[in-house]
Amino acid sequence: MGNFLTLLKGGSSQSLEEPPYQLEVDLDAASPTPEETNFYNYISDVIRPCQANLESLRTYPGCGDYIRKAISSPSRESENEAWEVVLPAVAKLRQFYEMALKLDEAFVKAIQFFAQGSVLENLEKYQATAKKLSEILYICAQFDEIKISNPNIQNDFSYYRRTLSKMRMVNPSPQNLVVNDELANRMSLFYAHSTPLTKSLIDSAQGLGSKGVPNGEICDLFAILAAVCYFTVQKNPQAPADYFLRTMVMSIILYDHVNPQGAFIKTSTINMKASVKVIQTRGGSISDSLLGSLKYTTIHLNDETTPKQTKALFA
Repeated sequence: MGNFLTLLKGGSSQSLEEPPYQLEVDLDAASPTPEETNFYNYISDVIRPCQANLESLRTYPGCGDYIRKAISSPSRESENEAWEVVLPAVAKLRQFYEMALKLDEAFVKAIQFFAQGSVLENLEKYQATAKKLSEILYICAQFDEIKISNPNIQNDFSYYRRTLSKMRMVNPSPQNLVVNDELANRMSLFYAHSTPLTKSLIDSAQGLGSKGVPNGEICDLFAILAAVCYFTVQKNPQAPADYFLRTMVMSIILYDHVNPQGAFIKTSTINMKASVKVIQTRGGSISDSLLGSLKYTTIHLNDETTPKQTKALFA
């Protein structure tokens, strides 16, 4: 594993064009082995409704017009109209939140699955499940990109909570609540983050140490996933760059949060120069967004240990 984990390393002995070793993991057409079938099917069931939910989130119109009218011209009629459109909107937000919880749970179980023994050997052996883990990261990246671009999501939920609070002044036990108080509190904390699903995965990955998963294995897993995605895009012009680059960036972000030294230090197993270069050359219209994610969602970029040349990549 030592040789492999230097393949994206930024040291002087590392060639950008000809890294020393490539892991043969197929994140496109792998079929599950008998040993992984049950777990593979579990993750597949979690992922199956996600694209429909993402499309629903992508086209989420928000209740802004009704809310603004209810605030600027308050009346029983305008407030009732706003409430009637906010209720089904909050039901959708609950659906998205529940999807996020299931993805987070599957993400944790996937890390535990691959961390049982050698991460490298498990990734080579269980490539179909590795693909499913990469799909979770891809869905996460899409979810947060959509969420951050639509302030209606958080605004609608905030209005729901404010209105519900006012209603309780008249009736302490209002009927037909879309979400109860406990769930509303958790949803509020979730949607308050600019990238809520990324934050959830980061928190879960960081908490796995208390569940007996070695931190080094978790770091290796994300480093290897990032490397596989890098090589797939860099070596195969036909590979779907959107998928692999988003997954690579998510892997690097998670690595940066889990590894105490981060992803940007010179001795990191992530070659940031190579990663940035492949984003710039293959990322197309999403290049700026991906580089922005690396710049603003990681935590070690501005550390003193980050080389000036690396910082310059994001200037």
